[in-house]
Amino acid sequence: MGLTEYECPACGGVMNFDTKNQMLSCPFCDTKIKVQDYVAPRQEEQDKDAKADSNEWLSEGTEWKPGETDGMVVYSCQSCGGEIVASENEGSLTCPFCSNNVVVKEKFSGDLRPDYVIPFKKDKQDAMDAYSGYVKGKFLLPKVFFEQNHIDKIRGIYIPYWLYDGKINASYRYNATKVRTWSDSDYNYTETSFFEVDRAGSESFSHVPHDASKEMPDDLMESIEPFDFKEAVPFNSGYLAGFLANRYDINAEETKTHILDRMKHTVENDIRNTVTGYSTVNIASKDQTIGSLSHQYALYPVWLLNTSWNGNNYLFAMNGQNGKFVGNLPVDKVKAFFLYILSALGFTALAVIVCLIIISM
Repeated sequence: MGLTEYECPACGGVMNFDTKNQMLSCPFCDTKIKVQDYVAPRQEEQDKDAKADSNEWLSEGTEWKPGETDGMVVYSCQSCGGEIVASENEGSLTCPFCSNNVVVKEKFSGDLRPDYVIPFKKDKQDAMDAYSGYVKGKFLLPKVFFEQNHIDKIRGIYIPYWLYDGKINASYRYNATKVRTWSDSDYNYTETSFFEVDRAGSESFSHVPHDASKEMPDDLMESIEPFDFKEAVPFNSGYLAGFLANRYDINAEETKTHILDRMKHTVENDIRNTVTGYSTVNIASKDQTIGSLSHQYALYPVWLLNTSWNGNNYLFAMNGQNGKFVGNLPVDKVKAFFLYILSALGFTALAVIVCLIIISM
């Protein structure tokens, strides 16, 4: 496998993709290069010398035990010679010894090459600030969660997504009623009128996303939507420098049913919202057909924060484009108990005061 290492052509330092200026940037000599203009200084040498097969490393005398590299690949950093251990799906890595950024070209080539990438616009500090804002004011949260150093791991990672374009044709029939009431000096009257309401139409969808990584919880990835596809650019591995990136390990066919359900649910809600002016509305019959459906492959930017407490792991995610932050938080049972006691005492005191007022009247 060929590796692309993002070395600064001026000083040989490690280049990263800078979220602020959207260019490859060297922190040592301040060289900045547009992503599409970057050419690796030693690409031929890197392609010749790169060794990505873990079995080759085992045969060369490494001390990996049998079974330890199952599901993993061991790469050689061409800058320092250190071993980079990664899962089979990881395609953008950082050497743990010299911090060199490495992209495994074969992970993003051929059918695995993404059509688009949305570059990171939020950096690590943005993610930490978002976390602080997310937990702020949550009284029942354990105290340790208010400390940023409680975060075990924070990663900027490009998540693989399937993007769907589609069209849904639909027709609906509703049973609806209108209820009118009035009174005279003798009686109260209710008049109910019954109607059949027909609606039909079609709705087109563009770039509806579904994550294509088995490691990522689908509900968490949907929660950080939307991503603005207008800022997507044709894929270039330079945008991955300094970040992690995974190739897809869920085929598009496996996500098709869920995407169609999302589209159909949207169509149903939109058509229902056109039926107004009735007291009750119920679906009598419906028909939904797929007018068209196609997909493309993209990488979207996500910051992932991991932490643990009382033996449980907690995962937070931030949209690396717009900063939307989501995650589940635990409840401190001791704080909750004291809050319950205080609430109970408060209600009791209020009841006593009301009773005393009534007695004194």
